[in-house]
Amino acid sequence: MKYFFPTRLTGLVLVIGFFFACSSSKPSIDSLVENNEYELALSSIEESLLQNPNQPTLIIQKGEINIILAKQQEAENRSNFYAEAITAFDEAVNMEADSSQKAGIEEALNREWSQEHNSGTASFNNETTDADHSVTIAHFKNAILLNPGESSSYQSLATTYFTSGEIQEAIATLNTAKNSVEEVPNSLYENLGFLYLQDGNAVQSVFYFELANTDIIGNKNIAFGLVNAYISAGEREEAVSLLRELSTTYPTDGAIRNVYGTQLYLVTQEIMDDLVSAYSEGDTSLASQIRFEAEGVGEQAEQELIGALNTDSSNDDYIESLAVFYNNMTGKYLEAHRVAFDEDKTSLENKASVLLNFAIEYYQKLLESSPGSQSIEDTINSLNTLKENRFGS
Repeated sequence: MKYFFPTRLTGLVLVIGFFFACSSSKPSIDSLVENNEYELALSSIEESLLQNPNQPTLIIQKGEINIILAKQQEAENRSNFYAEAITAFDEAVNMEADSSQKAGIEEALNREWSQEHNSGTASFNNETTDADHSVTIAHFKNAILLNPGESSSYQSLATTYFTSGEIQEAIATLNTAKNSVEEVPNSLYENLGFLYLQDGNAVQSVFYFELANTDIIGNKNIAFGLVNAYISAGEREEAVSLLRELSTTYPTDGAIRNVYGTQLYLVTQEIMDDLVSAYSEGDTSLASQIRFEAEGVGEQAEQELIGALNTDSSNDDYIESLAVFYNNMTGKYLEAHRVAFDEDKTSLENKASVLLNFAIEYYQKLLESSPGSQSIEDTINSLNTLKENRFGS
């Protein structure tokens, strides 16, 4: 039996020596990373974690390697690597990584987010190399993946989608943002209001413009957007109310006063239609009330349109607004005259005559700035014919 001892001992020595040899020749994870052998490094980490999963340092290193691999790809192909890195970092934090390790994770993610966001911005500004904005979109998506709580990346991505004509994608991006960031900035709500307006959804547009800033009057961009949204939604009463405040606050802003006057004119038209109905139904009391209202609102509209022109006497749009107002209101008063009570006919016809003269006057002003315009000349000729046939002069 003793003859077997040497053989057995020799065998044990050989086996132990074999394992020592394998262990000493196996490269470390750090050396693999240094030699850019990232796949082997990841495999080695996985093997080690199978034996002992509770190794936050190794798991963090796994995340760091995936970030390195991500940066070796084109922007459009980085998301899977970033996702692997984030999963690894989250796992390490859940394993109670120490404060230094947590700080390192946060620093790494913020650094990569900043690089992706800034690269997206640079790409967006360089249309010659990213005409279809695909690279820009990829960068901003990567930035959001790395830091889903940062609103600026969502807004930049939404802007890129809007520029590319993808309004629905832009809206979806900002809706995701408002449910992801802790403090939603007013600018995000304002952008949603603008996008919904562009998409034809005035109700949502109004909602977000109102949510964006309580001092709507103090912010012309929001106020104008909200006015447009109200008008698009057919909510003229709200539009007129807001325009009234704007006109009072900015009396020298011709655009505001012109829009306000135009909306008041449209309201006046509706009131005049009601006046015709009241005359047709023989309702004396209602007709008197409606006529008084029509004259009051019509005068307000006229004052605002004149006020707009006073801010810029050479503005053709403002001149045309007044010309159209006087022309159409002439027609409305003549229409009411046709069905009016006898006691009202003279005053209605006189009002129509005054309005007609103003219409001719302002169309002539418009012709002065657009000499030779056939459409304007035709309108003036038609108005002069109406004046001669109806009023005899």
